[in-house]
Amino acid sequence: MFFQKTMKKVLAERGYRHCAGDDSFSLHGEYARNLQYAFSKEVTAQGSKVVDLVFLAADLRDEKIVVGFVRENLSMPNGVIENTNISIPLSKFSIAEFEKQLDRLIPKNSPVPQQESGNHTF
Repeated sequence: MFFQKTMKKVLAERGYRHCAGDDSFSLHGEYARNLQYAFSKEVTAQGSKVVDLVFLAADLRDEKIVVGFVRENLSMPNGVIENTNISIPLSKFSIAEFEKQLDRLIPKNSPVPQQESGNHTF
């Protein structure tokens, strides 16, 4: 694949894995403009199932790595809570830069609100 094993390790440390169900979000192929691979994490918060999806894509035309993040509450129609992305030019790509941008996108200690917080409703 286009990304290093250490990128998988960084995501695994945050609880993200590539599961069989994530294949429907992944794009493969020699002639695709953007190659994409998805990782997910499911959390139950206040009785609702919340899914985080992280997309890693190589934009071959613009020579950059794109990291996308979607957080969705599956208990409601159109339950998208967050949808954002960042990109890293290949000329500046390093694991340190990847972690820095991932921290901006999804801070390490910002999980889905738990039941005891009471500040968020889903």
